[in-house]
Amino acid sequence: MRIKGLPARRTVLAGAAVLAATGTTAGCSGDGDDGDADSARTERLRRRAAEESRGLLRRYDATAAAHPGLAGALDPLRTEVAQHVSALARGLPADTRAASPGPEAEGSGDRADAAPPPAGKRGGEAVPADPAEAVAALVAAEKRAADAHNATLATAPGEFAGLLASVAAAGAAHVYLLGAMA
Repeated sequence: MRIKGLPARRTVLAGAAVLAATGTTAGCSGDGDDGDADSARTERLRRRAAEESRGLLRRYDATAAAHPGLAGALDPLRTEVAQHVSALARGLPADTRAASPGPEAEGSGDRADAAPPPAGKRGGEAVPADPAEAVAALVAAEKRAADAHNATLATAPGEFAGLLASVAAAGAAHVYLLGAMA
């Protein structure tokens, strides 16, 4: 089923393949001359990407809280987003990782955020009362997060670029899967 405003499945899959290929080769020639500057820049990029995915994770939690009937279907995607947060936050100082899920939270079914949003809310954004509209809002949030990761990909150093490409590709797949749910 094709949803108006979303790309076709072939487009998503082709884009994911291009992202993965680009991400694994971008920035692989670093010689370490600017190690401190690169490290600080990478830390800023990691922090921003992790926060973007944390926001998406909160959106999943708010949607599941507002629509318990959707929770089972959303949980596998939510678990992947929690893993993305962990991977993106890896290597950050402890104070910037505080809200990211730890390995013990992955796959345990527990919600990883220390302070979940009130039911039906995420950062002031209300979760729509209609389940189909709530899924559509989640699709939009996944797309925004994937777009943000793609934008960061252009300036990210090698290994982190590969991670961003993988997370962005997973986000594109989530958009497709959520679209099929709607």
